[in-house]
Amino acid sequence: MSDRSKETKKKFADMVNRNKVDDSQHVKTDDLNEELNALKERAAQLEDHLRRAVADNENIKRIMQKQISDAGDYAVTKFARDMIDSCDNLKRAMENLQDSDPIHEGIKVAHQKIVNDLKNHGIEEINPIGEPFDSNLHQAVVEKEDNEKEAGTIVEVLQTGYTIKSRLLRPAMVIISKKSSNAEEATE
Repeated sequence: MSDRSKETKKKFADMVNRNKVDDSQHVKTDDLNEELNALKERAAQLEDHLRRAVADNENIKRIMQKQISDAGDYAVTKFARDMIDSCDNLKRAMENLQDSDPIHEGIKVAHQKIVNDLKNHGIEEINPIGEPFDSNLHQAVVEKEDNEKEAGTIVEVLQTGYTIKSRLLRPAMVIISKKSSNAEEATE
């Protein structure tokens, strides 16, 4: 073999070896790119999970704060119901006593004190006379014929209703107006 053919064979072998190295490097690069893409995808998933967990945590925190606030606001509900029953009893006592009776004045002062204390704790009376009936706030007990008022208007309150911080504590028991049957026939 001549030196030249040996040299050609050597160049050929070097070239084949270089291609093998290039191919293996190319394969390694492809593998690394695939791993990198998989890791990027996993990182994106984990970031999404983290964002959701933080948002859930904030929502739970907000809900718990609302529940704590509501618990504080409405913790006195049972006590308030007992107190409004006492107010009703004081009202009935005042109605049965004459204005000139000294006991009447004492009961009136006690009643007003209880009402003011209830107001200080967010408990308000519902006084719906002249308003349209609202089943969310009122309990209709009787209908009374009254052609001067719109049907369904509250004409009398039998028992005062109360709200606590805008939530119904006790509905007002009311009498509502209705048109008389003669008035209905006249309009037809």
